[in-house]
Amino acid sequence: MSASSFRSAFRLAVFCLSSGAVLGACSKAPEEPEFDHGLKKPLVRKLREELAETPCDKAKAQQLAQLLLDTGDMKGLTRVTDTFGEKCGPNIVLLQLAYTANARAGEKELALKAATALVAAQPDNASYHVWRGLSLEALGRTEETAAELQKAFDLQPGQRPILNSLVKTYDALGKPCEALAAYQRFVESAKPSEAKSAEVQGQLQERAAKTSCPAQETAAPDASVTPEAAAKP
Repeated sequence: MSASSFRSAFRLAVFCLSSGAVLGACSKAPEEPEFDHGLKKPLVRKLREELAETPCDKAKAQQLAQLLLDTGDMKGLTRVTDTFGEKCGPNIVLLQLAYTANARAGEKELALKAATALVAAQPDNASYHVWRGLSLEALGRTEETAAELQKAFDLQPGQRPILNSLVKTYDALGKPCEALAAYQRFVESAKPSEAKSAEVQGQLQERAAKTSCPAQETAAPDASVTPEAAAKP
């Protein structure tokens, strides 16, 4: 918000309090000052006017959303995404931008909303399940985080970053058997170079030694990896 906009809003608030709203000008809360888009303001206005005429123009909506992201107008970007979705259906690019913007800004609920919409639009995309899991984690909803990351892992069990996030969450929940099962499945699904890495084999050995899971069979560590190599960090 610019200094002049802030001063105007402040003067109106003071006037409302001092007048007791007798004149009716303060019967409702003052409108939020318009976001300052700087040098991009003419283009932002132009795109908004064009979208008012053709609200389902994907190219213009995406261009406007990117401009709003670049200028830091996260609320405006969210409004564009919501408006387009209500009138024209979900748009993947707009939802991606909305998630990115709100995750950066620490708007946890809005980031979760965008990630949830992405999962609904493309349920077989593991990345969107990860994004939703991270949003749930930011809100402290650990059980739901684990369930969402497990969905991502089921889709791409050979991806080490997903494994790491999933195991971290299971460890936080005190679920060693689920964490061990994730490592076992990763070893079966990942590239040999990653599955046989000393770190992965070391984790598998350590977790198998500490965990008793009678309902599961513990996958044996790779025989080609020596205990000495597996113990190295």
